[in-house]
Amino acid sequence: MALVDRLQSEKREKVFKELLGRKYSSLSDLDFVYNPMEEILLITIKRLVMEGKINHAEDTLFENISKIKSPNSVYIAGEFYTMLLEMPEDELEKMNFTREEIFSGIEDVKEILGDIVI
Repeated sequence: MALVDRLQSEKREKVFKELLGRKYSSLSDLDFVYNPMEEILLITIKRLVMEGKINHAEDTLFENISKIKSPNSVYIAGEFYTMLLEMPEDELEKMNFTREEIFSGIEDVKEILGDIVI
């Protein structure tokens, strides 16, 4: 595994450990199977991030996971926050977002989805 892949995996592991807490064991144990609406949400969020609209992407995430509280909502949030953690600090700043907001968002997701069974 390349160094970059390993670093990205570590960031991804960190996000999912934060989101799932004691329910987390390993990403290899998680089964990511999205329904079409969840796939559209994930694609939309990723597109918004790539366009530099992180705040809009996060609002879209929260709006959707608040309505559809499913186990896959945790995975979608995890993918979103992993993308952000992988971004360089200066790129986040250009988009008016900080590392502190990433971890605050993770806490907000945990609060919204706290009773979801994975």
